[in-house]
Amino acid sequence: MRSSTGAHFIALDHIRALAAFIVFVWHFNHSTTGFPIPFGYVPAVFPFALLDEGHTGVALFMTLSGYLFAKLLDGKSIRYSAFMWNRALRLLPLLLLPLLLLVIVLVCLRLYAEGKDVAAHARTFATGVILPALPNGGWSITVEFHYYLMLPLLLWLSRTSKALPIVIIFLAIALRLFLYHKHGAVQWYAYWTIIGRIDQFVAGMLAFQYHHWFYRRHKTAL
Repeated sequence: MRSSTGAHFIALDHIRALAAFIVFVWHFNHSTTGFPIPFGYVPAVFPFALLDEGHTGVALFMTLSGYLFAKLLDGKSIRYSAFMWNRALRLLPLLLLPLLLLVIVLVCLRLYAEGKDVAAHARTFATGVILPALPNGGWSITVEFHYYLMLPLLLWLSRTSKALPIVIIFLAIALRLFLYHKHGAVQWYAYWTIIGRIDQFVAGMLAFQYHHWFYRRHKTAL
């Protein structure tokens, strides 16, 4: 299956590679149990400290999504049903790959052998469209899907005024501050949901909107 636009911006591949490498390094170092390296340990040497923060790789992927959709859809109208179908063709195979299905089956067998509730684990897949419940990194696909739902509105706002996307970023920060003061913590919302990721997508859209500022100005971009 190919994108209906057939567009591939090869200049962004090195950024994708960096994002994938950061995520891989974090999982390779810590796994899911903090072994062999404890979760709390961060090397105090640059750039190793950056590479140990896997969430920066996830954030980079989401910023890239915002940039690419702003670039692909710039000045174009969207047939929303066709757009969502196109995205489903892109994302669903990632969830239905035979290897991933094998992993899911093995996890269920392990839970059964440990006497845990396999049915409850299976129900997480049903709630994965709304909540970040999909295992093995699948939660990020849920966040991406929520961005697709909001994309027409975000594009309309960016066309109406170039300042409105910046307002969205400040509103997202204000919402997280409110949740922090209300609950005493905000990590769940900030890391796992669109509430914490919306400004990354919007930052990517802004990067495209103002790309002419950075063209051939490497110091400015840096």
